[in-house]
Amino acid sequence: MATDVLVGVDVGTTSIKALAVTAGGEVLATASRPTPWRHAGPNADADPGELAAVAIGVCAEAAESIGGPVRVHGVGVTGIAEAGVLIDSSGRPCAPALAWFDPRGDADAVRAFVAPRDFQRATGRRLNSKPSLMKIMWLRAHVPSANDAVRHLCIAEWIVRAMGGEEVSEASLASRTGMLDATTREPWPVAEELVGRLLAEQRVWAGDPAGAVRGEAVPEVLRGATLTVAGLDHQAAVLVSGATSEGTLFDSMGTAEALIRTVPATVPIDQIEWLTDQDIDVDWSVRPGHQILLAGRLTGLSLERVSAMLGADDRQSRLLLAEAALAEERGPDSPHLVDVGNDALVIGGITDGISPAQTWRSVVEDLTEMSGVPIAQMASVAGPHRTAVLAGGWIHNPMVADAKARQLGTSTVVDIDEPGAMGAAFLAGVAAGLLARPGSDGVPAWQVP
Repeated sequence: MATDVLVGVDVGTTSIKALAVTAGGEVLATASRPTPWRHAGPNADADPGELAAVAIGVCAEAAESIGGPVRVHGVGVTGIAEAGVLIDSSGRPCAPALAWFDPRGDADAVRAFVAPRDFQRATGRRLNSKPSLMKIMWLRAHVPSANDAVRHLCIAEWIVRAMGGEEVSEASLASRTGMLDATTREPWPVAEELVGRLLAEQRVWAGDPAGAVRGEAVPEVLRGATLTVAGLDHQAAVLVSGATSEGTLFDSMGTAEALIRTVPATVPIDQIEWLTDQDIDVDWSVRPGHQILLAGRLTGLSLERVSAMLGADDRQSRLLLAEAALAEERGPDSPHLVDVGNDALVIGGITDGISPAQTWRSVVEDLTEMSGVPIAQMASVAGPHRTAVLAGGWIHNPMVADAKARQLGTSTVVDIDEPGAMGAAFLAGVAAGLLARPGSDGVPAWQVP
């Protein structure tokens, strides 16, 4: 008999990961390949066809590596935001896909047309080079074929389309484009004046069916499976971690620290403006009818840099450093963080007799205190959080775990390998009719205790 599975794929910044999962949430197989960016200094882009081929190949590899006959019921695709693919009237890509972190987004061209305040109030994010709108402006100015575009698809939407699915605009991804009104969930008229109506007419929530896998170019093992766009990777992870309920704070301690609150109603425009002034985005959620408040901070990257400077560059040495730091007392002469930025961080108070353990304790505590600022800012809009769900590799460092426990109180730690892909597989089950969306408590059937 065939093994029934769901496949979830996460198109990430570094790699594209896929999981083959049973309807009960058991992971049977995994596969991963590097994301095929073409780098040139700080710039990075990808050929849309190659991106799709790698993602499809990873999905097939995960399903086929189970061994024996396999029936794939659903495929869910989650991934990075801001990056997207421009499609011409024949349905073919007509420009490279700029990475979300590519600095070529033309913010000045948009700023010349609309005030930053109005952009924030409409789209729920700051006016900078990241949103898809700015990338489209740059492409149209520098890549002549980009002017043939009639559609923009976020990367996960493009992968679904390349697998034979429908052209759809999923709420959580469209929120990151700068082309969607954060209040109405309709295309933003100002963006349409700039680049035309590029968002797909069919607007969906993550987990809604978007056709089925078909086409000779797609491996047979995947054909016939129901497709769904599983939204932003951070949000797919929040969903499968059981952290989309009102009053729950999700704190993901990876390379970037992602702080997310899910709210059950549309955030008022004045509050959207204030939140974005604090560098907190307002997006639509993967949970239908809900929005999220999202703050990204450089906590994990800073911890990586400091631990490496202190000679702790692997899990075991970082564990020993944390244990030594917990045995230290922090006093007025201990080190302290002065500044944290993308390019560097500054530590003050390094004097004679300061140990690596003292430095580690101080840096962890100061970074934790810094993350408390957006937590409090989100609470001023969404109310104080009642529960917290923690995830990510850094939460397993004892010093970090101690600081977070003192900051957040009682919390749940979820330890899910590839939570984005796992969330995508769950939403594939929703689209295929095998699983139900989380109820009013926001807890999915696959929540890991």
